[in-house]
Amino acid sequence: MGISIITAVEIFTNPGDLEFNIGFTIGKESGKFSISIFRGPSHNFKPLITSPPFAEKLEDAVEAIKERLEAIQQYMTKELEDPASHLLPYLNPDGGKIDQSKILSPDLINRIVNELHKHRTASTCTMLTPKS
Repeated sequence: MGISIITAVEIFTNPGDLEFNIGFTIGKESGKFSISIFRGPSHNFKPLITSPPFAEKLEDAVEAIKERLEAIQQYMTKELEDPASHLLPYLNPDGGKIDQSKILSPDLINRIVNELHKHRTASTCTMLTPKS
């Protein structure tokens, strides 16, 4: 399940507007889990990554999301560190220090994974909203 650079950029640069879901299929593919990553409410839950049912266990579906997020985070971090990157003028035109709250960080990935283990769903929209 490959993803485009545009999708990777969208996920990486919108850490507070993502929704994750692990579905469980009943019927033809009964007993299998699928994964979905969407933009949040600000983009009407636009699908970014979806899969057909493939995982026999919940843990395998959670791991699939974790692997994708870690790959995106690692790739985009390398791009931000490479002065020759064709993405750098768009992602960091001033060449300044990147605000970690504005990108997909390892800490956020861990929080997403923990929520998926507990609830099969995670929303960074609510995760990153300050509590009053």
